Amino acid sequence: MKDGLALLTILLKNFARTAAAEIDIPDSRLPRLSRGGWCKHFLARHGYRVRRTHGEIHSVDVPAAIKGAAELRAKKIAKYDLNDVFNVDEAAYFYKVVSRVSVCLGAAPALKVNKSRMTFLVGSKATGSEKLWQLVLGKSKKPRWLPEKPDSMDYVGTSKGWMTTPVFNEWLVELNKKVNAVDKKILLLYDNAPVHKETEEALSYVEIARLPKNITAILQPMDQGVIAWIKARILNDRSGAALLRVLCVQEDACAIDTADAM
Repeated sequence: MKDGLALLTILLKNFARTAAAEIDIPDSRLPRLSRGGWCKHFLARHGYRVRRTHGEIHSVDVPAAIKGAAELRAKKIAKYDLNDVFNVDEAAYFYKVVSRVSVCLGAAPALKVNKSRMTFLVGSKATGSEKLWQLVLGKSKKPRWLPEKPDSMDYVGTSKGWMTTPVFNEWLVELNKKVNAVDKKILLLYDNAPVHKETEEALSYVEIARLPKNITAILQPMDQGVIAWIKARILNDRSGAALLRVLCVQEDACAIDTADAM
């Protein structure tokens, strides 16, 4: 890791493939880069190790979570087809934070965490066959790049880039309109975050069910790898773009603004 660029093993493999193509190494002579052994032996040969900068541990009341899930399933979810059951959750997106894991020659350096953030809301059906449109929250009210955002994404500016009750309620009302257009009723599961207050406007096509308090870490469907996968994919893409800029000797190779983050 150097100057905020985390070198991931997947990037090392991609770079090896590119380098082999540039010097005309035939495929028959290439090692199996898709396997973990090549990278492991390459790093060991040159004295590198993969290190994690820091981590954290969570604890959850598992019996209470199991009981809460059973009650929720019996009282709410059982009344619906799984294609009509949705879950949403928000996550902080610290778009200038680098990977905690990097290939290093020696000890992993200590890095100051850049806390520039956005918040994104994601959701899908219980079957995984349909995603809800994505909502992103940032600090800028009307950023210059707003007209160029993807159609599948909405953007809202708030004072801290966090979810607020008015924004969440507006999102619920818009969801109700979208469901109304296809003339069906859905069940929407979300957690008990303070901003998730039920809107005063009637939601005729969306029934709301809150997940039990303090145990959403193992009950919240979006927390069971979906959000982690999204963040990992973004980080891989970002690190790959930064590495390419480093190889092209561009200044501020690791710099990223809100437009790039989107």
